[in-house]
Amino acid sequence: MDYLVNMVRDSVEAGGRDHFSCSSSAWDLLLELGHTFGWKPLGTSYAPSDTAMAPDNPTRHDYRPSDRQDSKLVVAADALTWAAALNEARSSPHLAIMLEERRLVATSSNTSSADALRSVNTPFVSTMDEFIAYAFGGAFEFFRSP
Repeated sequence: MDYLVNMVRDSVEAGGRDHFSCSSSAWDLLLELGHTFGWKPLGTSYAPSDTAMAPDNPTRHDYRPSDRQDSKLVVAADALTWAAALNEARSSPHLAIMLEERRLVATSSNTSSADALRSVNTPFVSTMDEFIAYAFGGAFEFFRSP
């Protein structure tokens, strides 16, 4: 079942983007492409409700979105290296082939992501470009919406 992944932050930059969202299928593909093109994830932490109480060394978690009350935090360094890896993927001649292979696998296995990836190249690349710009903006929290 596809759901929405919401990302939020207080934008430091004047006019910077403080919110971004994408489908869970797109989120999974952004993670996969980041790994494929060299991103070494640092892990997430649960976003503190009060930054003054944030631990210096938080326990690291995965990138699976949780509910809003359990939103997770991607630190700035992690967001920047993820964006750089996706930027590398974006300029790769292999990207279109990888996206088409993923679409074919999803279609043949009759998964719910097949519909989301049916015309993956143009819509996903647009989402990918937007996410790259967003992630280059630094740290952000993310959570899932039904």
